[in-house]
Amino acid sequence: MEIEEGMSSTDVYEKFAKEGRIEFITFHPAYSYEEFIEGISVAVEADDVPCKDIQYKLKSGLFKKLCTRALAGALGITVQATWREVYQTYCDTKTSKGPIDFSAAPRYVIIIDEINRGDIAKIFGELITLLEADKRIGAENEIIVKLPLSEDDFGVPQNVYVIGTMNTADRSIALLDVALRRRFGFVEMNPDFDVLEKEHIEKNKETLQENGVYDSLNTSVKALKYINDRLCTDKSIGRDRQIGQSFLFKVFTAEDLDLVWKHEILPLMEEYCYGDYQKINKILFGKDGDSKWITTSNGIKVADDLEGMLTLITNHE
Repeated sequence: MEIEEGMSSTDVYEKFAKEGRIEFITFHPAYSYEEFIEGISVAVEADDVPCKDIQYKLKSGLFKKLCTRALAGALGITVQATWREVYQTYCDTKTSKGPIDFSAAPRYVIIIDEINRGDIAKIFGELITLLEADKRIGAENEIIVKLPLSEDDFGVPQNVYVIGTMNTADRSIALLDVALRRRFGFVEMNPDFDVLEKEHIEKNKETLQENGVYDSLNTSVKALKYINDRLCTDKSIGRDRQIGQSFLFKVFTAEDLDLVWKHEILPLMEEYCYGDYQKINKILFGKDGDSKWITTSNGIKVADDLEGMLTLITNHE
């Protein structure tokens, strides 16, 4: 993808999303093959406007539409066309001019958030096979299947990239379909506080200093790094449950920081430790028994001394 110098990641995403080269979807238990590949849907007029007649239509799903644009892009086609038309053009071009060079083709990306929350076999269908690199269109072991509803000959272009994200901290759904797992490379994304410091703390330094929260925010970063080290070494919690930097991105005032710690980070610790407040104190402060902020009788208390708590945590570094 052509990225101009100085473009932020947000700018890059917005640029290519407008061009139809990036799609984003979140999987959930109700998401299906009909929405992802193709299916029969009921034609509707508009919200709150009843249809006079019930009509059904064959509708391409999100992934099939992306593949259509990707193959058209590899062919240099800019007009709107169906998958069947684009694929026929591809076949004609390959016959008359030889194989298409997908390495020079524009790239198309689909980002699937919470990929482990969907029924993979139900959603992906033929893609379980077609996603493999050597089975893509024009690849060494190309496989073309006939879709059951449209009866289109279908394959996945080599210039389509699938990125799936998942939170391994949710152990109830952490296991991923083995057939899909071996078709993906895995990259672990640990908390990255350098991003927080660069993209928020330093970028908004003047505002944070004016609001009197700059130093406290930096102290919070040190505190979270210490807490994550303790979480990683605790066998009952583990490294999958480290606390990320996103909590602190929304902090601009002392009140924001106070709310994040009292109502988000500390309750998360409470969940990790199953209400064992002595264990929470042990992780945070390295001490047995109750603390000013966390007690067995009252749980997490809304104390006023956030600075004192952060100082006590960071003293263990």
